[in-house]
Amino acid sequence: MRADADNGVKVYTSKKTLLPEDTCLIIISFVPETSGRFKKRIGLVSSDQATPYDINLSGTLSKLKQNDKTACYYFGARKNSSVPVSEDPLVVNDPKTPRDNSNRMPDSTPPANVYAPSPNATTSAAEQNPNELPLLEYKPNNVLFLVDVSGSMKDSLKLPLMKEALHTLIDAVRDVDRITFVTYADSIKIISEGISGADKEILHRSVNALRSKGQTKGNKAILFSQQLAQKYFIPEGNNQIFLSTDGKFRFYPDDVKTWRMRQINGKIVLSTVAFGNDREAMKNLKEIAANGEGSFIHLKKRSGSTEKLLDEVKARSKR
Repeated sequence: MRADADNGVKVYTSKKTLLPEDTCLIIISFVPETSGRFKKRIGLVSSDQATPYDINLSGTLSKLKQNDKTACYYFGARKNSSVPVSEDPLVVNDPKTPRDNSNRMPDSTPPANVYAPSPNATTSAAEQNPNELPLLEYKPNNVLFLVDVSGSMKDSLKLPLMKEALHTLIDAVRDVDRITFVTYADSIKIISEGISGADKEILHRSVNALRSKGQTKGNKAILFSQQLAQKYFIPEGNNQIFLSTDGKFRFYPDDVKTWRMRQINGKIVLSTVAFGNDREAMKNLKEIAANGEGSFIHLKKRSGSTEKLLDEVKARSKR
């Protein structure tokens, strides 16, 4: 789920999700800045137990040259790069069937946690995810994700952070939920529409395919998405759009008027997912969320951010 490490320690993983009988490669990087003894702790948090798996990294560095640039293996992302398979990979369960042990590292920077389902996984979605939204507690969801893939979103953190939050939410949705992905930049593109929450591989693949490019035309994309969300409207359900952007566009008064007129075809809640720290952009996205009767969600860092979209859906769909 995540790695909580001491300062100076970096942890990379070849996969986001470990299914039963699956493996992944974990690389821990630490470069001492001074000579002498060192001791670092890494806590690997997983869903199979309440406490983290503890890894302690310790030793003594006898000498460190001043201004010495140590030649270390590069753990960052490189296209078409691979690392050798560990002799003792981390095993979730005792393997009974063949599995993918290629352990290729992801090709994004910073290292992205990319969903990679095991080709031999046969358990149902409910068995794989015990935290799935209970049908008796949460109404069906019709959720459209409108994702800004303009050039301004190409920041090393913005889009990868959004993807992690989307993967977390996808893991929790059910077959009664309908998910749609729309991207916008210099044009509006439907990535997938009306997909059942049970088709998780399709949904995860849609998220992994998101790339940044072009200029922002957010106001037109919002109105387009409103009509598309109404196509899959669920009476007595949660019908919602998540606008994910850094807010560098305007939603004009005429756009707001058009939005409200179209609500008679089925009320859609519009929540904004904000990136960056531009004051004018954040003010703009708060106003858009207010006009859409939704929530303003600010994703600033990895820690604690991946659950925010799921928490919003839970709050809106609670019976």
